[in-house]
Amino acid sequence: MNALVLVAHADDETLGAGGTIRKLVTRRWDVAVVVLSDGIVRARGTEQDNRPDAIAACQRLGVAEPRFLGFPDQKFDTVPMMDLARRVAELNLRPDLIITHVDTDLNMDHRLTCEVAKIIGRPTSKPVAILGCEIPNTTFWNGRPFPTNYYVDITQEIETKIEAFSQYRNECQAYPHPWSREGLSLLAKYHGLQSGLPMAEAFFVIRGYEGRMPS
Repeated sequence: MNALVLVAHADDETLGAGGTIRKLVTRRWDVAVVVLSDGIVRARGTEQDNRPDAIAACQRLGVAEPRFLGFPDQKFDTVPMMDLARRVAELNLRPDLIITHVDTDLNMDHRLTCEVAKIIGRPTSKPVAILGCEIPNTTFWNGRPFPTNYYVDITQEIETKIEAFSQYRNECQAYPHPWSREGLSLLAKYHGLQSGLPMAEAFFVIRGYEGRMPS
């Protein structure tokens, strides 16, 4: 089975689905990580190149280097949707499952990436499941709860997820920031409380099919 993790920025893949990525890899899924941006953060008064850290994080999760499609960080709304979707389609990945953002996210780049995933994931030749992931801060700082309706048990994968995110030297923060080691652990425990699992990642099912969903 093939999974496409389609995210806006370097670090979104680990924050939103690091445990699930690791679980899919151990179950012999072929997982591709595609980042729509160029991997460079320019919104903080300086340039931060997160590409080397993204490569290290993906290596820790057990997947190949992420593919960066080069669109400008925090400026996806200046690019025609057709151009965003075409660049992903040209990769010809043919996924059975797409993990992406949700359209209720605070971040505009995230919301537009979700729309790209819906276009790429149209079931024209085969069923394609689509899951929206939670990015700690931008999904729950938007004045509304994350619309969770699907949980993945990451009890065995949480430490690998935290170690992978720790590769992001520019992004890993001190507690109580949600991008801290403690924050990621507490969020997994919280979703465990919701779902009856020790630790979990939460998703919103945009479209689901039996046999094409992580469990």
